[in-house]
Amino acid sequence: MSAPRSLMRRLAASPSAMAGGIIVALHLIAMFVALFEITPYPPAEQHPESRLQGPSGAFLLGTDQFGRDVLSRVLDGVRLSLQVSIVAVAIAAVIGSTFGLAAGFFGRRFDSVTMRVADVFFAFPAILLALAIVTALGPGWRNTAIAIAVVYTPIFARVARGPVLSLRTREYVEAAEGLGFHPARILVVHILPNVAAAIIVQISLALSWAILTESSLSFLGLGAQPPQASLGLMIADSRALATTAWWNFAGPAVVVAALVIGFNMFGDGLRDALDPTGENR
Repeated sequence: MSAPRSLMRRLAASPSAMAGGIIVALHLIAMFVALFEITPYPPAEQHPESRLQGPSGAFLLGTDQFGRDVLSRVLDGVRLSLQVSIVAVAIAAVIGSTFGLAAGFFGRRFDSVTMRVADVFFAFPAILLALAIVTALGPGWRNTAIAIAVVYTPIFARVARGPVLSLRTREYVEAAEGLGFHPARILVVHILPNVAAAIIVQISLALSWAILTESSLSFLGLGAQPPQASLGLMIADSRALATTAWWNFAGPAVVVAALVIGFNMFGDGLRDALDPTGENR
């Protein structure tokens, strides 16, 4: 049985991976619905005559204080949260993994400097560091993505570095060095495939953290700015309406929780599927 088919079989046998995968898939569909602008209403369109209307046939999740359709705004908020998270995690994964691979392979001074820089970042809570970076750069989804990428880059560096330290002394790596292969070729061809599983799992887990961080920054007013639809900003704006117009708060709050839980469950199942023996846990 080929490796991809074997992986799919193990994922299908994992209740955690299946449940998480379904949740993530539904939110990806929501993202594309908003991306191609096929939401029930334009997210910023106001209907003053229908302010704070409860869920109905016309507005499935009701309307907010400006008469905007909550469902359309939640769908667009999912798009923005996933957009920011995917961009941020992609940047962090590429840069962090590259430095981690190089640090583990070359060792010595480069490894020491890389890990000491990472330790400086680890000295600060992730959300506070992201908050400081966004405050310095200014609000907006692009700066939010940059802040999240900076915060999570050291995590990928450490995740990639660990396995390389043990792989560095394997016979096939030493043989490749003896044959005079370029270090870049050794890293890409011989080491990266053996580290990829840990990086892939870390990506799925980092996406859940990135979504939570993006929502937190938007909640504080440092993420996407009005009239853009942001899940965190919608939660912040609906706090005063939680008892009288609960649908304004419930929609984005449930979606944020579902996204975080979905990526975490899928990440756990993916880790089990990629490492069924549990040796690298």
